Amino acid sequence: MPCRQAVLKCGGFGSIIGPAAIHFARICVMTSAVRAIPGESGWPIIGHSLRYIKNCNQLYDEMYAKYGAVYYNDFLMIRNIHLFSPAGNEFVLLDREGNFSSRLAWNIPLEKLFPNGLMLRDGEDHKFHRRLMAAPFKRAALAAYVDAMNPDIDSVTTIWGRRADFLFYPAIKQLTLGLAAKIFLGETLASDADTVNQAFVDLVAASLVLVRYPLPGTPYQRGLRGRRLLETYFRARIPGKRQSPDSDMFAEICRAQTESGESFSAEDIVDHMIFLMMAAHDTTTSSLSSVCYALAQNPEWQARIRADIDRLGGDRLHYDDMDEFTAAGLVLKEALRLYPPLPTIPRAAVRDCHFDDYRIEKGSIVTVSPYFTHRLPEIWTRPDEFDPERFGKARAEHNRHRFAWIPFGGGAHKCLGLNFAELQVKLVLFYLLRKYELAVVPGYKMPYRPSPIGRPGDGLPLILKPLS
Repeated sequence: MPCRQAVLKCGGFGSIIGPAAIHFARICVMTSAVRAIPGESGWPIIGHSLRYIKNCNQLYDEMYAKYGAVYYNDFLMIRNIHLFSPAGNEFVLLDREGNFSSRLAWNIPLEKLFPNGLMLRDGEDHKFHRRLMAAPFKRAALAAYVDAMNPDIDSVTTIWGRRADFLFYPAIKQLTLGLAAKIFLGETLASDADTVNQAFVDLVAASLVLVRYPLPGTPYQRGLRGRRLLETYFRARIPGKRQSPDSDMFAEICRAQTESGESFSAEDIVDHMIFLMMAAHDTTTSSLSSVCYALAQNPEWQARIRADIDRLGGDRLHYDDMDEFTAAGLVLKEALRLYPPLPTIPRAAVRDCHFDDYRIEKGSIVTVSPYFTHRLPEIWTRPDEFDPERFGKARAEHNRHRFAWIPFGGGAHKCLGLNFAELQVKLVLFYLLRKYELAVVPGYKMPYRPSPIGRPGDGLPLILKPLS
């Protein structure tokens, strides 16, 4: 019987999809592994794909109740093995024995949409690209980004308070895209903003479709069209950025070199910038939506954050203030526990291996779930409740297992931009909570859609009450 009593809620887009004919021979037939690991295939050919898209949380609840924290099921003839425990997270993400490929797993939904992004690379190739991309995320660069973002966040959040029927999700998405353009590209999108934003929306939406053929008018065709638009946008700017003295992330990546003089090709730069821009504004938008929903439901934590703001003083939040902005940090961690932007993380097995008593065959897709392990009662006290104190020094529940809290993944592919994301969230909270009390109508519950990237299904109608 499963040891977990709490309801499993999870999702994600890494364990689904792909043209069945292309991936069947490589991934599907796993004779002895199927017999060893409990589970079910679902409907012929489509497996559990439609149920996953309709309500992945309900599907995972049912599968966990039947089979426990290790099981398999099928998506379009692609077999997925789920390891839903901190030990499973460590086995897959740390990958001490080199059993798994991130590239082969993520290529199934993303190969044509986000080719060769950092998480779609493995081994020495991944190390090389990650090392060259590290400079724009170092301390001095992050401090400069904070200074650059302060005035924009201040002015935009002031405008928000004048809006009637305010929807937080589209508003914060527009703000984070503008910030990503300023910090990553060194420019404002201006008249291109709507077009570029829609290209990213179409790209992400295309990652979850079942039919991966560019038929006219289909989401997949729109995703590929968005990809081409962004390729043109970035490629045209590379020569100027290579020669410029600019300090934005795009320029840094264009000029990045190893000690031996190796640098990124133009194609590498385009791939990385599209992936970085998507990750920087889509995942931060998801995180801030969850944070502000939680704060609207828990006004006592708004008061605690305001107390930190008053203690820090001043009308700007600087990089050196961030460690002292403690209540905001606790709230962010707890929101990421309850609503991780990427609810599942897939890998492809590149060799036969074993997890506990289960055999995993080469070619299997293996999935771990932040959502699942973030709600385990053996790790988390009252796991379905919003309780940021669980991350404080006195309790530190996340330290009960080093892979119990994994909103940014783990191991070699742990998110490179996690510190940048935290700084951005804290800056937005600083200006929002200096100006407003956050609220929702009585009885409101956010309809959360966990995949492909977690978001509120209704745009999150947030009430901003100006503070006197």
